[in-house]
Amino acid sequence: MAKTLYSMGTMSAVEAWREIRSIRAELTGSLGTILRADRSRRDEFHMALEQGQQQFAAAPLIGYESRALNLFYGLSQAGRAIAAGSKSLGSAAGEQWQGSGHGIKFSVGLQKGLWDAPINLQTNHRDLFSRVSLATDSPHKFDSITFGALVNQLVDYTMAFREPEGYPRPLHDVRVYGASTSFPVDIEVAVPGSVAGRRMNAGEVGALFGKYPALAPFSASPVGDEIRWSHNEGYCLVTVPSRESFLEETHGTLILKGSTVYRGSNVLLPCAAAGCGPLRPLMAWWLVLYALSMLARYTPSKWMETLSLAQSPVASKVEFILDTAMEAVPELLVDEMERLRT
Repeated sequence: MAKTLYSMGTMSAVEAWREIRSIRAELTGSLGTILRADRSRRDEFHMALEQGQQQFAAAPLIGYESRALNLFYGLSQAGRAIAAGSKSLGSAAGEQWQGSGHGIKFSVGLQKGLWDAPINLQTNHRDLFSRVSLATDSPHKFDSITFGALVNQLVDYTMAFREPEGYPRPLHDVRVYGASTSFPVDIEVAVPGSVAGRRMNAGEVGALFGKYPALAPFSASPVGDEIRWSHNEGYCLVTVPSRESFLEETHGTLILKGSTVYRGSNVLLPCAAAGCGPLRPLMAWWLVLYALSMLARYTPSKWMETLSLAQSPVASKVEFILDTAMEAVPELLVDEMERLRT
């Protein structure tokens, strides 16, 4: 049962896969043009999505012990379909559309624990991760990112586990209501870490905002070395000088340029790494599920420890991730399929 506006706006897995099947049955726009012109791409698109849906259908029927395998390989096959249908790939674009190899590597030794374990990118011109990243316009030319940083980019995770974990997190509901607003205007922005009475100075907040491309052009409204805080706990005021910094949404609502729609909600996502922008939400899930599937597949004993509620402080969090992926990923696939049509 939905308990928040966010959860009321989300799509169930059944609804998402039905929408994907409808897209497959009626190929329109750029997606239809590409697939009708190339039989091999069309066949890969349909079969890979069929396989992906079957893997996701199997996932809730089995326990956490094996679910990561179904979820990642289901997403991987759906990614092959995205690559097959993308105008950013293929001979006309100068990029191979078929993917071969993961292009990423996760060290399953967990010397410093799961949250601090790095996922290293080893992309080239053929691996599947870079193919799907190009198709979804997501960064793929950075060295590594830790598992903890990745899960803190998942909106669902940060809403369920609200205690800050030391990583930049999605920021919600940064908007202005009323298209007739005069500028400059102050907007409220949640400041992760400014909880329980802790106040951050302007330098600290500025460094934090620098990790969000949508906020980087602005600064918190200062009073001396301090910043102005909203009457709403944990929110500061940011001055936006002109309307050009916004996109107009429905009913005159203005949202910041650089916002990302995640399951029906506008959010500001942090950069994946220095020198690159935020990951597309689907690709953040890709890396998270890849890491968990590698751990489950190649080190079953460590995976057993990770899932033990009696031994592992992150066990419940990992369970949550595996539960949520079954609903979130299909909805994100719908979003990417719709983008392929444009």
